Amino acid sequence: MSALAWLFGLGALAIAFPFLLHLIRQTPKGQTEFSSLLFLKPSPPSLTRRSRLENILLLLLRALAIGLIVIAFMRPFFRGQNSLSEYEVANRRIAILIDTSASMRRAGLWDQAEAQIEKVLEGLEEGDDVSLIAFDENIRTVVGFNDQLNDSLSMRADSIRKGFKTLEPRWQRSDLGNAMVTVADNLDVWRDSQRVEGGQATVAKLQMVVVSDLQKGSNLDSLQAYQWPATVFVEFYSVVAEDLTNATLQLLAATSDESDSGLRIRVRNSEESKIDQFFVNWKNGTNTESLPFFVPAGTSRVMQIPPEQNLNNQVFTLSGDFEIFDNEYFVAPIEQQILRVDYLGKDSPDDPEGLHYYLRRSLVESPARKVVTRQVEASDSLAGTGSGPAALTVLTSPLDELRRDEVDGYLRAGGTLLVVLSDAETVRFTQDWIGARLKAETGQRQRSKNDYQMLAEIDFSSRLFQLFANPRFNDFTNIRFWNHQAVEIVDSQAVVLARFENDDPAIWKLEKANLGCVYVMASGWNPRQSQLALSTKFVPLINGLVEIAADLPELDKSYTVGEAMVIPRAESSSCKRQMVKPDGASEVIASDVEIFSETDQPGIYRLISDGSGSVGENLDVSANGSGKEDVLFAVNVNRSESATTVIPLEQIEMFSVNVGEQETAASERSQMRAMLDRDIEDRQKIWKWLIVAAILLLMFETWLAARTSSKSKWSDGETVMVGTGGELV
Repeated sequence: MSALAWLFGLGALAIAFPFLLHLIRQTPKGQTEFSSLLFLKPSPPSLTRRSRLENILLLLLRALAIGLIVIAFMRPFFRGQNSLSEYEVANRRIAILIDTSASMRRAGLWDQAEAQIEKVLEGLEEGDDVSLIAFDENIRTVVGFNDQLNDSLSMRADSIRKGFKTLEPRWQRSDLGNAMVTVADNLDVWRDSQRVEGGQATVAKLQMVVVSDLQKGSNLDSLQAYQWPATVFVEFYSVVAEDLTNATLQLLAATSDESDSGLRIRVRNSEESKIDQFFVNWKNGTNTESLPFFVPAGTSRVMQIPPEQNLNNQVFTLSGDFEIFDNEYFVAPIEQQILRVDYLGKDSPDDPEGLHYYLRRSLVESPARKVVTRQVEASDSLAGTGSGPAALTVLTSPLDELRRDEVDGYLRAGGTLLVVLSDAETVRFTQDWIGARLKAETGQRQRSKNDYQMLAEIDFSSRLFQLFANPRFNDFTNIRFWNHQAVEIVDSQAVVLARFENDDPAIWKLEKANLGCVYVMASGWNPRQSQLALSTKFVPLINGLVEIAADLPELDKSYTVGEAMVIPRAESSSCKRQMVKPDGASEVIASDVEIFSETDQPGIYRLISDGSGSVGENLDVSANGSGKEDVLFAVNVNRSESATTVIPLEQIEMFSVNVGEQETAASERSQMRAMLDRDIEDRQKIWKWLIVAAILLLMFETWLAARTSSKSKWSDGETVMVGTGGELV
């Protein structure tokens, strides 16, 4: 027999009361009043050594009645053959996600993570399956599930512990949303496959355990468009740093509105920070520079570095806080590329009325590019001296036959030629290159100051004019052209980029596979022919044309940890290359590889190329010898890892994530057993029969007590004696 309410069994202690009452000696019923004893105090019934149990049958009946009532309140029932063997109780399938992002490098967090995983392992039951998955920006399985359950619980727990020992925080950012979505998908797919393949009615309960610092920089974007499976529950085991003060720095490029080219430093302070005074240090040559920052908690401050500071291959360091994992910012050196522009014309570079004068002064030097002009003399070659062909060649007057052949070779090699039609003779000389001819054989007359043309139709979608597409910059109405060559386009491959008001082509492009690219301007930019050189549009127009002609790939020198790095292609297949990481480790790079993905730590990466060696040989990375070339890249910790404020769990629950813990098999069995017992008891209802039996028993006891009392009366001649103390005996 079993019972639902065991605590009512304590009521059986009430059986002691009938025994106590039967031991107490009662006052005799036959009494005679004596006047001399009226003022004496009667003595109460008391236990004496001579007390003994009387009326044993009544005592047993009363004790039995109390026992039956107590047992009835306990609601007893008989289990019989009913058991839980016919029910299948599901165990749990637990995926432990451990955060290995850069923010987990903070003091004490990794030890806390180990303790949290140990807490999860202590809660495992026999039959539970568990795996260990590490995540940051990527996901990797450290210990997989044991679907066959060949290992015992202790062996699985030891495997998880050993797997954790192989891990350590890395430098990548945390993509918590992607990790949760990926694991939830895998768990849900496994559950569906178990139902389909095995036809099982009961499948393991799916549980995800996330061990992380849950910092705000964690990416949760993947959760927004994801329908969370109703069968997957997530439990969060947070780790919290002892000191919540953390600040980080970042180098920003100067904005276009600033008057100089100085870079800017931004320092951001965490919301829970208790410190607001920081310093940014960097080394400039042999001197160490320092810049103080006052940054209240939860805010950021930006200050500008003087433009004369040398930022090549520098490391900026933040001091003032205690978390150092994000206190460095690396800057790769800026390598200035030199481009050459060849000028084929008769005017002197010092003549303010000529084209060359304004061309030379319009070319702007930047930290990444320097443009030099060369006026090609009779003894010069278009091929140059050793720096290769010119990025752009400008032709403003007819040439001799020898020079013409050189220009043909230059175009066939893929060069870019800018032809300025300053007169009719130049048009006739270059008509095979420009794909156009004069409308009339006679030259164009010189227009007066009040007789001019303006640009009326410009293709701002073209690469040349794309810079001026913004409505703030696309007004060309203040540029007047007094003298231009009226031509008609005869080559169908020519693309007109701008026209004059009279519909004459002003600027066009002719590009062919075997003839390079030719840009043509129907008028010069010098003051004698137009106002173009004196306008604000001339400098960006000419410099944009040089960049188009050079067609230099935009080589990004700044990356974050884990981001794929674009590297320049090797000049030849025989060129051997190595990428040297900040810790000194090197990796051989094939000549045709343009992507390097192993950016697993912050610092300066060096791509060393040596065209003189054969592929497969080791390079001497300690020195730059003859024939060696270095390309440096800066890799920094993602700034999102510095947002160390904890994410509220309510924010994660907003994405319909089931936050909570799945029931263990033991807990479910206990609940099922309780439900089964309640069902059996409801069907048997033994307590009703016990109450009926107790009532009948009390009725019999009452009858028996009355009968016993009538037989037990005081006999005639009983004497009441008074003791010396005056008490009634």
